[in-house]
Amino acid sequence: MAAIILATLSLGAAPSPHPLLPDTRITATAGAADWRVDYVFPAPVAALHFARSPGDRRTTSWTAPPGFEILRLDEDEIVRRRDRGPFAAVTLAVPPVYGDLPKDYAPFSRFGDGGMLFHSGRFFACSAPCEATARWPITLVAPPDTPILLDGRRYTGTVRWVDRDDGRNIYLGRNKPVETPDLVAMLDGALPPAIRTRLIEQLPAFMHFFAARLGRLPQRPMLFASYDLAHQGGYGRQGGTLPGQVFVHFYGSRWPELMQAPDFAQDLAWFFAHEAGHLYQRQVTTSDETGAWIHEGGAEAFASLATSAAAPAFAEAKRAKAQADCAKRLGNRSLHDVLAAHDFDASYSCGLLVNLWLDQAVRARDPDGLFAVWRDYIARAERGGGSEAGFLASVAAVGGAGVATQVARMIDRPKRMQALLTE
Repeated sequence: MAAIILATLSLGAAPSPHPLLPDTRITATAGAADWRVDYVFPAPVAALHFARSPGDRRTTSWTAPPGFEILRLDEDEIVRRRDRGPFAAVTLAVPPVYGDLPKDYAPFSRFGDGGMLFHSGRFFACSAPCEATARWPITLVAPPDTPILLDGRRYTGTVRWVDRDDGRNIYLGRNKPVETPDLVAMLDGALPPAIRTRLIEQLPAFMHFFAARLGRLPQRPMLFASYDLAHQGGYGRQGGTLPGQVFVHFYGSRWPELMQAPDFAQDLAWFFAHEAGHLYQRQVTTSDETGAWIHEGGAEAFASLATSAAAPAFAEAKRAKAQADCAKRLGNRSLHDVLAAHDFDASYSCGLLVNLWLDQAVRARDPDGLFAVWRDYIARAERGGGSEAGFLASVAAVGGAGVATQVARMIDRPKRMQALLTE
């Protein structure tokens, strides 16, 4: 689809010196045709800055209209006029294809049954680097025969909302969700029936497990599971969480074979328990990536605790694998040093071990163990944001100062972590 300019103001108009938010209109299409996104600002701007720029994929896949360009400057992807003149509106063409973006959500996840899931945050933009308090008015226009599932409600034709923070996933398609008192699940009709059945059985059980220990969520969570065997260029699985949402995308032609593996069912259960655990962590994370062992390692420990009763051998095998992986990544360095060097995977393997040790240590004082720490930490984070210092304060409050000191030494002193790896 050819990209067009909606409007271009006089080149003599002065751009606003403050970040402006555009009115964003997304027009979805059927099949593989490009989607269209219209950005209309309330005043002339010098450039359009995307709120999330993990890489430079837009510069090679999105299409700007004549006279405009999409480019990466420093850490930002922007749209501007080639003559550097101001503009008030622009329309871009966006191919609705899956992409594995570094440390971000997939922009599109195609369902094998014809549906599509997309991440609204991929479309967030401002006239300058966006602020954390930004609120984006968005309109979505879908083909008349393609229902929209937004925040658990179904719409047809056009829907409008105000978005914020990390955005949300929105489903377009004729498949109907599976609804239980615990969740709303949009499961790809192309998924093997045995996998669909297992998901419907396991996910409510995980929600019950975590809700009993960390409190119920303010709304029924939504699950999206997509299965695109037609994807070209490799295969894989990507998933994650957004507030009130858990999602996983299987892509590539090898999945029918991989799903026959003996441990696949247990591995999938662990995956969903981990992602559901993030929901019940209330999306609390740390701004410093050296603290990722708290939420990622914590979610791994949640998965272990949620699945070990039904599959104790698998849970123990995961722990043994984590020991080997953690030892390899650490060498003679501390966990802090490894995470500071951007080896994010250490937050999963090493974090699992630290959090399982913490769970056992805290149970001497509170039978809920790690979950009791997280109850305190969530309340503490609501008052001042997530941080490693805040988490250790919660450990001390629930498990005692001595336990908190030992955890701090594990993550900051190589020898203490190595001792844990040999237990």
